[in-house]
Amino acid sequence: MNDSTADALGAPEITELAAADDAPLEPDRMRLVDRIASAYNVLLAVVWVILIPQWSYAFWLFLAHAVAAAMPTLLERAGNRLSPVGRVFRDIYPLLWILAFWTELDFIRRLLHDAPFDRVVGALDIAVFGIHLDEVWMPAMPWVWFSEVMQLAYFAYYLTVIVPLLYVLFKGSQEMKHDVTLRVVLVYYACFFVYIAFPVDGPHFLSEHYEGPHQQGFFYRLEWMLQAQGDSLGCSFPSSHVAASTTMAYLGFRWFSKTAALLLVVAAAGVVVSTVYTQNHFAIDSPAGILWALWLNLMVAPVLRRWWRCELRRSPYPRSPSALP
Repeated sequence: MNDSTADALGAPEITELAAADDAPLEPDRMRLVDRIASAYNVLLAVVWVILIPQWSYAFWLFLAHAVAAAMPTLLERAGNRLSPVGRVFRDIYPLLWILAFWTELDFIRRLLHDAPFDRVVGALDIAVFGIHLDEVWMPAMPWVWFSEVMQLAYFAYYLTVIVPLLYVLFKGSQEMKHDVTLRVVLVYYACFFVYIAFPVDGPHFLSEHYEGPHQQGFFYRLEWMLQAQGDSLGCSFPSSHVAASTTMAYLGFRWFSKTAALLLVVAAAGVVVSTVYTQNHFAIDSPAGILWALWLNLMVAPVLRRWWRCELRRSPYPRSPSALP
């Protein structure tokens, strides 16, 4: 962690980060992110139990989530007996599940809801902006060069999230690793919870896309090729692209250099506008993603940390001699 970041956080905050999660001297202690992952798996298990009468495979998904919900406890009991590969897996498994959770959201949307809530969000979009910007922006500015800039900004979302996470997992301190993993997992899982309860399909699925010369652009083709590999219904509001990019920009100021933080802010701004121009989202999805991410990071995460510290104090955890003051 750089000196400027340490100054911004302050010594009490650093101590708080170490106390809120398992410290390096206590590798077998369950972390807050483990508890969140377990709770989300319990939620998914309940959802799939409800859907068993509608889909025969729902039982196996329920069973998989029931086992996954128990994984944090199993990893905690393994403790120091984990191999180096096992320790790496323990650090990253809540992040890996984001991909699996995203895929199954499409099944949940189709099985649990007869129709999305696009009328509600569409009306809110009109009330705020007066028009659907996703319908008029691209036809008004169809130039190939501008479209390519927007498509590149939308594609940069993947780099904005993946590259910092790889750095944190392989180069970051334990405090940095726990804080970043917790906040990224919290934002994604919270978005997924909304998608389960309040699915919005968005313009990508429901609107006709503008056709023009911009479709010959490299990044336009690249983005559509990636989306053709699989996308999920019901995941438009709030935009998880925007929420995750906003979170990474926020984490940039907490843990990275000023230059890296500013780059993450620029990348996040590109994601905010490109989600609308590329006709993947209603315009209202972007500010909703920003507000959702800021609320989770500035309000929810600190509350969860305080609750978790209280839980740790109450739990009869046998400290090793080296961990004692």
